[in-house]
Amino acid sequence: MKRFIITFSLFVATLFIAMGQVDNAFSTVTVVNGKVLFEQFIPVNNNLTADQKYNLLQDWAKKTFTGNPLLAGIRYDEKARTITVSNRAQFQEPEKMEMSYRFDLSVNNAGCMLVIRDISYQVAQQNASSFFPKVHTAEQTITDQSVNSGGEQVEWRKAVRSETLKTFNSLLSGVASIF
Repeated sequence: MKRFIITFSLFVATLFIAMGQVDNAFSTVTVVNGKVLFEQFIPVNNNLTADQKYNLLQDWAKKTFTGNPLLAGIRYDEKARTITVSNRAQFQEPEKMEMSYRFDLSVNNAGCMLVIRDISYQVAQQNASSFFPKVHTAEQTITDQSVNSGGEQVEWRKAVRSETLKTFNSLLSGVASIF
C-alpha cells in the first residue's frame, strides 16, 4: 500500500511539473547557427486528424490576427499544413519600442510545432539626428552573450529579454489553448 501511495504521489507531482512547464516553456534564449530561435512542440489530442488540427489552427489565426494593426503578413499552406505569421508587438518597458518577429506553426498527427524566428527591435531615436528608428537584432540584444557582456545597456537588454520571453510564452499559451 505504501508503494502505491508513493508511486501515485510521484505521478501527481510529475504531472504538475509538466503542466507548469507549458506556461513558461521559453525561459532561455537559444541560438542556432548564429540566429535566435525559439521552438516548442505542443502535443495534441490524438482523436483529431491532422486536417482537423490544421482547421482549428487556421480558425485561431484568423480570429487572433484579423484586424490587428501590428500584423505584417500571414500565409496559409494547406498542403503542408503550416501557417506563417509576421507580426509586431509593442513594448512599453524598458522604453517604448516595437518588436518584429515571424513564427511558423505546423501540424501533423502527433501535434503542433511552433518556431519563432527573425526577431528584431525598433527604438525611436532619442535625438533628432535621424528620422529612422534604431534597429537591434535579437542576437545583439537578448542572447546570454549580449546580456552578460557588461556595459551600460545590460539592464536594458535584460528588460528587453524579459518582455520578449513573456510575449512568446503568451503566444505559446494561446496556441496550446486551441487544442
